[in-house]
Amino acid sequence: MKSRTFFVFFLISMVCSAQNVKLLSGKVVADVRDLHGINVVNQVSGKEVATSEDGSFSIYAKPGDTLVFTAVQLNEKRIVVEKEDFDYLPFLVKMKAKVILLQEVLIEKSNITAESLGLVPKGIKVRSPEERAVRRYYTAQTGPLKSLVYALDGTAKRRKKEIVAAVKSQRLQHKLELMFSQAYFVDELKIPSEHLYGFYIFAAENQGFETVMQKKNKWLIKFELIKLASEYIKRLSDEK
Repeated sequence: MKSRTFFVFFLISMVCSAQNVKLLSGKVVADVRDLHGINVVNQVSGKEVATSEDGSFSIYAKPGDTLVFTAVQLNEKRIVVEKEDFDYLPFLVKMKAKVILLQEVLIEKSNITAESLGLVPKGIKVRSPEERAVRRYYTAQTGPLKSLVYALDGTAKRRKKEIVAAVKSQRLQHKLELMFSQAYFVDELKIPSEHLYGFYIFAAENQGFETVMQKKNKWLIKFELIKLASEYIKRLSDEK
């Protein structure tokens, strides 16, 4: 008798539970372009669906069920369905894009060039920044006859060296500004803020420092900057 009573109550609970199951229509929103194929699983019933191109989905659920949303490009999302979720449709689910932090990016030698990509015609010489600076200078400052005179008396060669050196110095100064904050130079190296850009030039024009920068070792660069800062501060003191 007891077993029959238990079975009856079990059937009644199953029927009541089934009556609470409704079709829940929702939509996933996220800061990614592709919202197609996001998996939506009802952990209670085991039912599973996938979102359409705009992130829309429909799945049978009832209050208390747990829905799990997963995708390769998104962080997992778990939501416990509430009664009110069926009243305001579509049921919106906000998901966040996965952020992948790379420890280090190594770019190896590649055959990809501006020429192979069709950005410049084949056979065109690609000039370095220094060569472009020299070319711009002579285009602006000289005519054909004057250029010939400069070439004969050695002025052109000397000017070319000066321009190349100036461009290299500017590039090193820019790298320094990107690599370290101004606070580092002022607070750590004790460079007076009003002489900060003067120190950039002083460091960039130091041949030894240029060699250290080429090694791309930040600790070695810092060590060299400490020595240069000491020299620069002494020079400022001597000029007073």
